[in-house]
Amino acid sequence: MNNKKIIYILFGIIIFILLWCFISIKINSEIIFPNIFTIIKKLGDIVLEKSFYKDLMYSIVRVFAAFILSFLSAFLFGVLSGIFLPLRYILMPIINFIRTIPTIPLILVAVIWFDNDTVPIFVSMLVIFPIIYDAITNGIINVDKNLIEMSLSYNVSLKNQIINLYIPYIKPYVLTALSQSMGITWKSILAAEILALPSFGIGSRLYESHLYLDTVSLFAYSLIAVIFNAVLEIIIRITHDR
Repeated sequence: MNNKKIIYILFGIIIFILLWCFISIKINSEIIFPNIFTIIKKLGDIVLEKSFYKDLMYSIVRVFAAFILSFLSAFLFGVLSGIFLPLRYILMPIINFIRTIPTIPLILVAVIWFDNDTVPIFVSMLVIFPIIYDAITNGIINVDKNLIEMSLSYNVSLKNQIINLYIPYIKPYVLTALSQSMGITWKSILAAEILALPSFGIGSRLYESHLYLDTVSLFAYSLIAVIFNAVLEIIIRITHDR
């Protein structure tokens, strides 16, 4: 990132802070729109609490559990759908159905089906599954047909085709899908935690803050969620660039 970009980003941050301060002064209510510096101070207090790390760890574990389970299942079905056209058409209505399910009704149904700790993982899995599945399927479809014919003519096993031909081709598609879905995973986990209310999790603390009209804590936890999401996306982007 060059110096001009850094300057513009810092300038944007300064404008955002000034605008926030102006609005909070005009409204003059900690419940409706607290001062940004009060929020930052509260964030510092939260970070110093031992219970915060337990909440954060539970949310992180749910994120990675949902992400890994969704990726493994999407990879399996994506590869098979890319290779076998009939399977792709069989799965098409199911994938489209999953893709169009609104998140909130899905969470409410999942609360009936599963325990509070499982709901966020299940919901997030379904939310990001179509994204990863589509990326892998499209990657398989776009594999060089000449290389496929060559591998078939030399009787290369399906296992070796997948490892040495298909996976290198779909890698860019997969990394792009991971970059897109990581943020969605985090958001869907938080949304599910807010409604399912597991004992530990950032989403549960967000709900408690809302319940007790503790707007400062609500914004502080929201800021923590934004920071963590940004860190995840930076990690994925660095991996993608490599």
